[in-house]
Amino acid sequence: MSNPIYVSPSLASKLTGISERSMRRAIKNKELPATIIKARYQIDFYDLLLWSEKLPNRKTKRDEFGLGQYVEKWKI
Repeated sequence: MSNPIYVSPSLASKLTGISERSMRRAIKNKELPATIIKARYQIDFYDLLLWSEKLPNRKTKRDEFGLGQYVEKWKI
């Protein structure tokens, strides 16, 4: 990707419907790639979508409480 879109863990939490604590745990456990920019974690939006697809419960939360409630069909 030439121009990645970065989001903070708190925004990623709102977008996916998954708690911020779970986001930070996934970053710590290296399940979710994150970059440190100006002493803050930043998550590539594409990586966030791929991570949210991996487990059924994440996918369900994303689709019911996060961005997925506004998307008819995902094309990832």
